[in-house]
This record gives sequence, C-alpha cells and structure tokens, in this order.
Amino acid sequence: MKRVRLWGIFLAILGSSFWGISGPISEALFDQGIKVSWLISSKMIIAGIVLMLVAFWKERKAILAPWRNTRDALQLILFILFGMIGMQYIYFKAVAVANAATATILQYLSPVVVLIFLALRLREKPRRIDIVTICFAMMGTALVVTKGHFTHLAISPNAFFWGIMAALAAAAYTLLPAGLLHRHSPIVVTAWAQLIGGLLIDVFDPFWKEIPHLDHAGWAGYWFIVIFGTIIAYSVYLASLQFISPTAATLLDAFEPLGATVVSVVFLHMHMGFAEILGGVIIILTVAMMAMATPHGPKLEDRSPD
Repeated sequence: MKRVRLWGIFLAILGSSFWGISGPISEALFDQGIKVSWLISSKMIIAGIVLMLVAFWKERKAILAPWRNTRDALQLILFILFGMIGMQYIYFKAVAVANAATATILQYLSPVVVLIFLALRLREKPRRIDIVTICFAMMGTALVVTKGHFTHLAISPNAFFWGIMAALAAAAYTLLPAGLLHRHSPIVVTAWAQLIGGLLIDVFDPFWKEIPHLDHAGWAGYWFIVIFGTIIAYSVYLASLQFISPTAATLLDAFEPLGATVVSVVFLHMHMGFAEILGGVIIILTVAMMAMATPHGPKLEDRSPD
C-alpha cells in the first residue's frame, strides 16, 4: 500500500514538474522569435489529436457523449473558449512579457481567486482561515512583483497585468468545467478542448503558414512542451489521482512554480533575490494551507494541462 502511494506521489510530482519546466522552455522559444499564437495552436492541435486517439482506443463509445446533451455541449464550448484558449494564451503571454518563473508563481494564485469567487457567488461569510490565506497570498504577490521595495513595481506594469490575468484565467479554467468532468471522461473532454481550441486559433493565425526557423535545441524544446509538458504531464497527473488524494495532489502541485523557477535560474540565468524567493514560498505555502483546511481538498479531477 505504501509503495502504491509513493508511486502516486511520484506521478503527481512528475506531471507538475513537466508543466513547470515547460514555462522556461517557452520563454526561450519566445526569445527566438516564436509567436505565442503559433506555439499555442500547434501544440494544442497535436496534443488534441494524440489524446483523441487515446480516447478512441480506451473509451470509444464516450467520445461523442459531451455533444449529445445541449447543456453539456454549451458548457464544453464555454470551457474551450474561455477556459482552455483563455488560460493557454494568457499564461504564455505572461511568460513572453515577464518571465516563466514570475508568470508561473503569479498563476499559482488561482486557488485564492477561486476561493474569493465561490465566497461571493455562494454569499457565504469567509472562514478565518480563508481570510488568512488571502492576506498571505497578497503579501507573497507584493514581494514577487516589488522585490521587497513596496514603493514601486520591480516588473513592468504590462508583466504584472498579464501575471494577474494568468491567475484569473487559471481560475476560470478550473471553474468552467465544474461537473462536466464528472459526467464525462476527462480524457475525452480535454481532447476536444485541446483540438477545437487549437483549430480555432489556427483559423485566425494558421501555424502551418509560417513555420519558425529554430535550431536543433529550439525544436527539442518545442517537442518537449508538446510531448512532456502537455500530453504526458496530463496523463501522469490524472493517473496519480488513482493512488493519492486530491488534497495530496494539491500540495505536490507546488512543484510547478518550483520547477519553473529552478530551470529559469539554472539554465536561463535569471536572478532572483531573497524577497522574490520569499514571496514565491509564501504563495506556495498559502495554497498548501488552503488544501489542508479543505475537508476533501480541491477537485483536481477537473484540471488539465497547461
């Protein structure tokens, strides 16, 4: 039993780490001139096709199920437009205008955004622990974006805007498919969202019309994002939920901003001061605090890859 749990922990760490590592790699690709829209549309279409083939192999009868019910079909369309496309574009835009570490850390605020939204929607008075976590999240954010000098931003207003928007988009990505992933196969829903989302972006900016000129390292990075950062990351993370609780998976999700930061510092030679590191740690601990304070933890079955 202990060995099975360790296997689940390993899978969750692996999936989160692959998502985190994809951020700095995409930052390096943007520095080589790749457009955000090209990266998103191409990787989503490829990932969507692969996941659709997996779904056809494992759950052939369930592939068209989300489209047979009007409510589910409408919810899936909203998820594709404002969840999948919105989060993908905004996150990678944040990476392009700021850096991968900052974008990923700020995006990690999304559980706090979800908490605030649900409190307002359900008109429930926040618990004391909720207020504490929100205050800690604000403190961590302030340290990241000011580097401890609270009189001015240490990153550009544009970078700060897209970083906060990434957190809002990730929250929408979590909230929009609520229920949909419990009524239908997560692989099927994600396959449709990736494939249709990529095709919709491709309508406005066809990725096949302008193939970027990358060196061998650049193409290796691109295929890492597609294979490991999208297809495998989602698959192993979903598999981990068979062996560990959603609460445990939430805590291990901290390896995403951690992975992005380590790769950025080691390979992209990004400098992070004490205040930024402290801010990132506070944000990660805030989400851990939220997970431990929630009886059954967030429903991570609703999550798909970045």
